[in-house]
Amino acid sequence: MSARSRNISHDDPWPRQRSAPSAAFRELDRVRTLKVVSGEDGETVPAGSEGTIVAVWNGGAAFDVEFERPVETLAAIAPEALQRVEPTDG
Repeated sequence: MSARSRNISHDDPWPRQRSAPSAAFRELDRVRTLKVVSGEDGETVPAGSEGTIVAVWNGGAAFDVEFERPVETLAAIAPEALQRVEPTDG
């Protein structure tokens, strides 16, 4: 193994920011938006749209929700703007 590969460190904070089990919603919960939200590229996601939680941030401070309809997008949403439609099993 080269000296270069031994000195590479993983500096990505993403996994450490993911969910704690105490979050109001969990990954893979089906949720509905309670207000209009913006997708990652600026798409408008209407109130009442249903999606799936794919990531939980800072113990439930925000959730990444994946939508397929009416627009296909990913949106970071605060918990007060979501309502559970269907919980995950387990």
